[in-house]
Amino acid sequence: MRKIHFLILITLLVGVFSACRDQKVTGNVVSSSQEEKEDKDAPYVEGNKNIMRRENEEMQLFIQRYGWQMQRTPTGLYVEILEPGNGPLFVEGDQVALRYRTFLLSGEQIYSSDSAGVKRFTVDRSEEIGALHEVAKMLRPGAKARLVIPSYLGYGVAGDGDCIQGLQPFMMEISVLKSDELIPQTIIPQAYTN
Repeated sequence: MRKIHFLILITLLVGVFSACRDQKVTGNVVSSSQEEKEDKDAPYVEGNKNIMRRENEEMQLFIQRYGWQMQRTPTGLYVEILEPGNGPLFVEGDQVALRYRTFLLSGEQIYSSDSAGVKRFTVDRSEEIGALHEVAKMLRPGAKARLVIPSYLGYGVAGDGDCIQGLQPFMMEISVLKSDELIPQTIIPQAYTN
């Protein structure tokens, strides 16, 4: 019986040592499944970097064509504040209403609040595109701005299902409404207010 236990112990030790001798010491603990995942994801990560690089070049050429003086945020959004507005900056949870015009980088206007109505959203708490949440926190009531939006802050890989294709950057001109300009979302007839 002792011989069997001894043989099992030797077999286990040989297996452990042979498995460990091929491992590189890096100071980081990485599981083999994590390494496999990184190897599988590498082409996708590189592909995404190439898409972002291409989009950024396309947006820069568009901005240069019009001679705009835009600032790039850390997320990759290009912003030019045309009028600063008055009052405090918007913060998370604030209600924002704005007039807008949306253009493809070809220059074609595709959407407008003149036909679609005022855009309303709650900063950082609604389903609006990321670019509008980000820029809202840079603006005050009455502000006007111009945005050039990368796809990942707009409608992403899927697009908007209408005029903006997947992975397509676009441009918006926005004008934040002041509280005295706001139009009620629903108009209740006088007869029902009593």
